[in-house]
Amino acid sequence: MLKTIEAEALKFYYDVKRYLFNYLVGIVSTTIFLSGIYYGLRLLYVRAGEETAFVGLLLWLFSSSAISGLTDILAEERYLGTLERISVTKSPFISIVVSRLIVNFLFGLLQFFIIGSILYLLFRPNLAPLFPSSKVFFMQLVVSVFLLLSLYGFGFFIGSLSLIFKRVGAFSSVLEYLILFFSGIVIPWEKIPFFLRVFANFLPMTWGIRTLILIKMGEPFLFSFLNCVLYSLVVVLVGIITFHCAVIIVKRKGEYAFF
Repeated sequence: MLKTIEAEALKFYYDVKRYLFNYLVGIVSTTIFLSGIYYGLRLLYVRAGEETAFVGLLLWLFSSSAISGLTDILAEERYLGTLERISVTKSPFISIVVSRLIVNFLFGLLQFFIIGSILYLLFRPNLAPLFPSSKVFFMQLVVSVFLLLSLYGFGFFIGSLSLIFKRVGAFSSVLEYLILFFSGIVIPWEKIPFFLRVFANFLPMTWGIRTLILIKMGEPFLFSFLNCVLYSLVVVLVGIITFHCAVIIVKRKGEYAFF
């Protein structure tokens, strides 16, 4: 597994080196996009909840690589005609895929710190209420981990379906923006219409963002936290099972090379 991660990291390094300008432009455009949203939130809600919005927007950065990551990997390999080849290598297919997702996550983490630093310098948000004690900080860190797990688990599920239904990946970007606007990052939870709240409960990040808000406000958060953990574990399990089933179906149909 470590050798696979090392190989994928090296491949990604050369890709970044070759297309450095494209990556830099992507970071700049994302920074501008999040700056506009965050500035609007500060004006609309008069700084109320700006700390959670700041962190939530940065965590949303992972949604793109998490939700569409596996779909993009499979589509690229299928386009190059190497999907069938890597599926029969000594390394398990799923370990190769997970290794690439880990490398993508590390790049997302780098983006998190770069864009986060720029936004902090621009807006100087008061993040002190998020870190009143080491225990609270640790709890928020744990919630963030499960929140990211829910994103990657859901991405695994979408990517698995894209093996069978080739057009499924097109809905990834739609899902990313549904998460942005209806998980509680941009629109306060209490202002979301009831029927949309029910829908939002099934989106990745929703339970995590709600838990972070409750922790910050000093209110009981156990119910939201347990739902966050349960949702994350279930969606990861479903994603892995779906992936294995999708691989079996595609092998039986002999559609690895179809694009």
